[in-house]
Amino acid sequence: MVRRPMTRLAVTVAAAGTICALAASAASAAPHASWLPAGHVPGAITNDSPAIATINFPVPLGQGQIVAWRGRGNAGPIFEKYRVAGLNNAKWSKVGRVPGFTSSAPALGSYIDPLGRNAVLAVWTGPKDHHIWYAQGETRADGTIHWTTPTFLPKSVANTDTTTGPSVLFTGHAYRVIIAWRGPASHVRFVVGIPRKRGFTWGDSEVVTGPSVTPTCKNYPCTGNTPALAEVNSSTGGSVYFFWRQLGTKAILYSTTDDTAANLAHPVFLPTPVTVPGAASLLGPAASDLGLNGLGPLMLAYKGPFGTGVKFQTLTAGLWTAPALVPGAHTVSAPALRLNELATTTPAAFGSIVLHVFK
Repeated sequence: MVRRPMTRLAVTVAAAGTICALAASAASAAPHASWLPAGHVPGAITNDSPAIATINFPVPLGQGQIVAWRGRGNAGPIFEKYRVAGLNNAKWSKVGRVPGFTSSAPALGSYIDPLGRNAVLAVWTGPKDHHIWYAQGETRADGTIHWTTPTFLPKSVANTDTTTGPSVLFTGHAYRVIIAWRGPASHVRFVVGIPRKRGFTWGDSEVVTGPSVTPTCKNYPCTGNTPALAEVNSSTGGSVYFFWRQLGTKAILYSTTDDTAANLAHPVFLPTPVTVPGAASLLGPAASDLGLNGLGPLMLAYKGPFGTGVKFQTLTAGLWTAPALVPGAHTVSAPALRLNELATTTPAAFGSIVLHVFK
């Protein structure tokens, strides 16, 4: 998910209490908006979750979207397709390859690298070592993506072992990247990186803090799946959101932290994570702000705990809407979000990636 430079919303303890109270008491109707089908991504076949992000090419090609997925099976190569306004009559590209293999769904993030070039970061879990790998792809004027050689998070980053896929977010203020994953002991773990040329300087990994909530979880909140990342901005700043499905329950929780360089050096979270009212899933959620300006509202999407339907809720000024179904969206995997666009995988052995647009 792409992030824009914006000024930052400071999250104070008092504000956190307000958010908690509003979230706990929210009981509004479903959003007054509609979903429109945007069609299948041709040739995108997988049996896991998709990844979707904004992609920018040099002028005059412009901006578009990129989708990535794991090849069918328990592990496989990472494929990608993209489309932009000024390339190939805005049609989808041929199937390409991110240079890596994964045992779970990949994740994508878009940014401008320190060399001033438009770029995409692909992140995934290695199928054998279960560590987190990544490659950076710069977009070129000829409509191609030039990927770096894959590398993994360095040994200085502790506890990168995971059996699920990671998530990634470029923040809109501090010029940082966050990678989050389900860490050892099922904690919501993450690392913050600073872009350097086409790579990154990484800090050590940390956990989202707070009560453990369930007896099977020790010391901090725990998750059974990949956590989701999103950011919402205001006229004065931005808040980074971590969402996860609480281990041993169907509940979806979240916590926030400030998008400032000082805070992201050692993030401080809400004292107690907030439960999204009415949200229930057995898989990981997806989250994104809905606007190009990053000012929200924030959308949360997830597969319901029963059946194949996908539900969504939005958060505006601390108030959550009630859960509502995305018409025509069916999946057995976790969905993905890019701005107001939802990506799902059809519930079949040879599942297709389908896009839906929220209006």
